[in-house]
Amino acid sequence: MRPGVTARLVALVILAATAAVTLISQRPPAPLPADAPPTAFSAERALPLVADLAREPRPLGSAANARVRDDLAARLTALGLTTAVRDGNVVATLPGAAPTGQVVLSAHHDSVPQGPGAADDAAGVASILETVRALRTGPPLRNDLTVLLTDGEEAGLLGMRRWVRTELPRAPIVVLNQEARGVTGPALLFRTSPGNAGLVEAMRAVPHPAGDSGLVAIFRLLPNDTDLSVVLGAGRPGIDSAFIEGPEKYHTAADSPANLDPRSVQSQGGTLLALARELGGTDLAPLDPTASGLPARPDAVYFPLGDLLVTYPVAWEWPLALLAVAGLVAVTLAARHRGRTTARGALLAVVTSPLPLVVAAALAVGLWQVLLVLRPAYADTGPFLDRPGPYQVATGALAVLAVLAWYLPVRRRVGRTAATVGAAGLLAALGVLTAATVPGASFLVTWPALGLVAGLAVAVALRDGDVATTTAGAVAAVPAVVFLAPFAVASFGIGGVATPVPAVAFALLGLSVAAVLDPSTRDRRDAVLPATALTAAVAATAAGLLTG
Repeated sequence: MRPGVTARLVALVILAATAAVTLISQRPPAPLPADAPPTAFSAERALPLVADLAREPRPLGSAANARVRDDLAARLTALGLTTAVRDGNVVATLPGAAPTGQVVLSAHHDSVPQGPGAADDAAGVASILETVRALRTGPPLRNDLTVLLTDGEEAGLLGMRRWVRTELPRAPIVVLNQEARGVTGPALLFRTSPGNAGLVEAMRAVPHPAGDSGLVAIFRLLPNDTDLSVVLGAGRPGIDSAFIEGPEKYHTAADSPANLDPRSVQSQGGTLLALARELGGTDLAPLDPTASGLPARPDAVYFPLGDLLVTYPVAWEWPLALLAVAGLVAVTLAARHRGRTTARGALLAVVTSPLPLVVAAALAVGLWQVLLVLRPAYADTGPFLDRPGPYQVATGALAVLAVLAWYLPVRRRVGRTAATVGAAGLLAALGVLTAATVPGASFLVTWPALGLVAGLAVAVALRDGDVATTTAGAVAAVPAVVFLAPFAVASFGIGGVATPVPAVAFALLGLSVAAVLDPSTRDRRDAVLPATALTAAVAATAAGLLTG
């Protein structure tokens, strides 16, 4: 086997292994058994309560709603909390040893009329009660603990609106709200209040963190609401947590205990318990400047790498984005000096590099329109299908096709180095754009851009076609795999198979690795990869139609 082919196989293994490890590391943890240590959160201890709460739908004003409300009040009283029912809300308190404020654990106990709401939000309620039980087995918290189980969330956040209007404490608080928009997946820390640096510091105590500041930045731009929206509207701090996979069962009869993933309950409860303990011992005054009068904290970037939560000030986004741009300019000039590219070739690649994103988005939207023609019933369920896997594969394959339709002609005309400059330039430009428009999300593209710039620098320093060049390129593409692969997969849970966002993310990922896996510079082979991508898309779509 030729050295170049071997190097590209090694590169493929490196990137595939990185993608696998990254995606697996972000799966929810196994549920702890009922005989787990009493200080730990156990999903197996929480799940019987979910089954009891979600025996039937419990919409606002129903007999089932009243049954659940009274049962929860009795359970919290049995745990030693001072409990009251006011306007349908169940409010229970536990005094702290030397309080600086209140840590509020919130979820809603009502459901939609059409489903029993096992995930939305019986799992959140059960996670809170199991968390309180675990906290009661340890030393008292420094801060007061309040359990707030609201009513009427599904009818317009009514219970939380009443609580904020009539009972919102003047002392500092932090609200930890539990939600769900599916029945499986990790519990994502997907929204925080502005000025979240102190809250992000507390998140580092979570044993298996999931979610990132990109979700926070995106959610702030969306019209979606949870109970926490009311709290944030009052200028008070908090964190939203939710698992969102399996959204086709959201707000349906399929949101049942039988379909609820115990691992998601473990993820939600383990996250809540860690945050409650950490914030329960923290001075809350700096976290709630509205109540304390202290200066507001800045925002922070955060994202998980395995079980480590990486954080840094959001103010670093601009320097990092500009560093990627400056590095790309420098390495492009060096490549031109060494005869690896021309200024005209590099400029052509950069200017045309957005085309694969546009084409990938169009193909994803077109795929959905074709599916609606072939399966009109999909229009009734929306983009969240019961078995979307084959269509997700088709979306990824079409994104690869869009990348190849750009990369191969550009490489043929201006060379592999210029094509890589184009990909890095697109990522660097998006890093600057996101730093300006959605602070907190720029890391998703800035770190992949920095990786490609570093890989280009190595490639320019080495002999063209050297095995080390391909290996260095594979390592340089690792940040793109680490950040963009999980984002692409997760975005299916936000918008379903109809959204172009996953296709765009897959296209960015494809641009980042295309030069690394470039099989040949011989034009006669250029048709093989696009044909393979198109065949994969058609085959996956056919499989979805046959099984969906």
